[in-house]
Amino acid sequence: MKRITNVFNEGVLDLLANAGVAIPYFFCLTLYNQNKNIFVYALPFLMLYTFRALGMLLTTFITLPASTMLAMSSFFGVIGSLCILDASNPVFGIIGGILLGLASSWIWPYYLTVRSRGKMDKEFKFNRMHTLSVILTLILLIAVQLIATKTKVLSLSFVLLAFLFFAAMVGGMNITHRLTFYQGIETKQKFRVNSLFSLIVLASLVMLVFIIRYTRLKAVSQTFDLIISIVAIMLFLFLAYYQIDIHKKIFPVSLVAINRGVIMNYVMLYAVFDSTVRFGFNSLMLIYAIYLIGFELGPVILKKYQSFRYPLLLIGLILSLFNFTYFVGLFFCAIFVGTDNRILNDALYNHPDLDSERAFLIKYQLSCVGNVSQQLVYMTTIYFISYFAKINALGFFNSHVTDGPTNSVLYRVHIFITAIVFIYAAVTFYFAREKE
Repeated sequence: MKRITNVFNEGVLDLLANAGVAIPYFFCLTLYNQNKNIFVYALPFLMLYTFRALGMLLTTFITLPASTMLAMSSFFGVIGSLCILDASNPVFGIIGGILLGLASSWIWPYYLTVRSRGKMDKEFKFNRMHTLSVILTLILLIAVQLIATKTKVLSLSFVLLAFLFFAAMVGGMNITHRLTFYQGIETKQKFRVNSLFSLIVLASLVMLVFIIRYTRLKAVSQTFDLIISIVAIMLFLFLAYYQIDIHKKIFPVSLVAINRGVIMNYVMLYAVFDSTVRFGFNSLMLIYAIYLIGFELGPVILKKYQSFRYPLLLIGLILSLFNFTYFVGLFFCAIFVGTDNRILNDALYNHPDLDSERAFLIKYQLSCVGNVSQQLVYMTTIYFISYFAKINALGFFNSHVTDGPTNSVLYRVHIFITAIVFIYAAVTFYFAREKE
């Protein structure tokens, strides 16, 4: 019985690590959608979005072992899920959103670090029983979420989520206890601030991303849009400065990691809003399915032709310019991310200038920089347009806004954003190809 329980817990950890970014997000989004008339229910979703987007940058100041951080991310998931049960109280809603955001951001990279260390030392094995527990957990999640949505009792979802995060925490402890590398490692918490300026800018970035997400839900004055744009430009320049040291150390791998974040944000966030407004239907689940399928099939499709991944990405970006090939283009982008992901993992984990314990964290930190940078470019663009053309910026995210952008404006913005992404991908391709 103990063995079955251990296998189940480790299977749950694998599922939450792989889908931990999406599951809390969908639960909090559903909670907001069912209570749109009560703004307090938007707070968990806003905080989760903000700290999920920026959580990896926070790890710059934390030097705990990956085993400890893996347990901490699951623990945050437990406490965060339980706090959301009282989301009508803004304090619990905010705390719950922050903790779930950090759990979503941290659980996969730290699990990946622990798992890779275990495989390297031949002390980690994922068998068919683990796979079965993943499938059973996924079925349970879907069933509970459907029941909770139909009955509008979403507390069921968050109770289950708290239970699963607890199981993942126990599963993570089981795994790390089997790995000799983590035995005897100092677990005393360490927190360092590289510079007060960095911390202040990071806090400003947290607030900016929160405000940007807020302005997708509620209309604000166009003057405020302009102020957000100016601040976004300043912080975007800081993010560019922030990358200089790591570029010197691992260039061009650093460019590749940032490009990964840019492409992921283009597909999973920007394209969802753009296509929903342009095509008139909610494309979230369709794009998420396209991304998952492309991500998983990418390494298989391009197994013998990995050098084709960048040309395929550039073709995908071009195809996304046309309505009739829009989703095919996104699929090509997803294939690129899936293929490039494994190559990037190997390049970082075996890089002579990086500690293997920090390799994947650096990957996700740089991906986070790319993700946030692409968001800032997009939001700055539409806020400037909304201010000077007197367009309601909310119309870029909601097709029901009467004074929103016309199809012509939407298409021109799409061309501009896609061109920016294309140029960065092409530059990355040039240097990455030269290195390879």
